[in-house]
Amino acid sequence: MTKPMITTAVLFSILSMPAMAQPPEQPTEELVAQARSMVKAFGGSLKQALQAAIKEGGLTNGIGVCNTVAPEIAANNSDEEWTISRTSLKVRNPENAPTDWQEIQLLAMDKQPVKNGKPVEVWQVSEASGQPAFQYMSAIPTQKLCLGCHGKSIDPAVKARLAELYPEDKATGFSEGDLRGAFVVTRQTLAP
Repeated sequence: MTKPMITTAVLFSILSMPAMAQPPEQPTEELVAQARSMVKAFGGSLKQALQAAIKEGGLTNGIGVCNTVAPEIAANNSDEEWTISRTSLKVRNPENAPTDWQEIQLLAMDKQPVKNGKPVEVWQVSEASGQPAFQYMSAIPTQKLCLGCHGKSIDPAVKARLAELYPEDKATGFSEGDLRGAFVVTRQTLAP
């Protein structure tokens, strides 16, 4: 096995970089644990509401839950410090379009949304101006439940309802196991 070589130019670049300020002390493990907890609560509530709506009135009723109830669930699981949302490479709602960082993570997750039986997750702590101090993403693999509205073969009544509520819909054509999108948890500042 060959060892990577560091050229003089690269070494000089690294040594001449200004020292980066360290983020306020808050262990990353705690931030990740909080983000995972938020994803579990949001995902569980959304899935439960979706299943109940579909049982009550079919897939077209479920679309209404995604359209109105999902944002409410996200808001109820967010606060002044923490925000939870969803994004995808193929969004149904343009307001859920990924940021540049999120798009890079989604492209990587798309290659393998599940690893060791669990959705892939990524996070970063940042002090970049205008960026959240902490960002976390957890892959949403396409499940069987999702295929009626996000799959390759969608009932005409469901297609019509989707077109009505989401005229710019790009979130179809998925197969079970595909990366459907990701839960996104952000925190704007870290506690000192």
